[in-house]
Amino acid sequence: MRLVIFGATGGTGQQLLQQALGRGHQVTVVVRRPDAITLTHEQLRVISGDIMKPDSFASALRQQDAVLSVVGQSSFRPMTFYRQSAHNLVEQMENVGLQRLVCLTSIGVLDKPVGPWWYIWFIKPLLKHIYEDMRHMEQTIQKSPLAWTIVRPSRLFDGKRTGQYRVGASGELAHANSISRADVADCMLGQLDSQTHWQQAIAVAY
Repeated sequence: MRLVIFGATGGTGQQLLQQALGRGHQVTVVVRRPDAITLTHEQLRVISGDIMKPDSFASALRQQDAVLSVVGQSSFRPMTFYRQSAHNLVEQMENVGLQRLVCLTSIGVLDKPVGPWWYIWFIKPLLKHIYEDMRHMEQTIQKSPLAWTIVRPSRLFDGKRTGQYRVGASGELAHANSISRADVADCMLGQLDSQTHWQQAIAVAY
């Protein structure tokens, strides 16, 4: 399958890239700094582009089968990065007739408290502007005609891929405390092999 990955330089993005190549996919990564991708592979193409500048990545979407987005940005102030990036991506995918999108957000977008007490009382309030922007991101994607899947992981950590995790088709999971970035990447790539979760937001955790 011919894949385009946005956010390949982050922790989850690196796992996504490595696993995608390991599964035999042809991968195009769109990054602001191509030199940040040190991995070389005959099935890998690195394109200089910025998800906030649609014209910079539009050509990379042509003749591709799916897009996987794990872009991220941190802020303790109101922000629009997530919603604007989603708008840009959806618009350009529609322009070239590319339908399949798997996008990463967070279980933190849920209004109900999920996770350990220290996350609910301290971390989630600290990240409230990020989660609010992610909610708008999800709304933009959900309103689109694309064949989308939104993946909401619980707290991320660096760890091995186990393939042993729970998936909440309702978009939420009880006792969703953590999951490795490697297993999130595994889950996202797994969505490409099935239509089970098309136009659904799913939660993923151990």
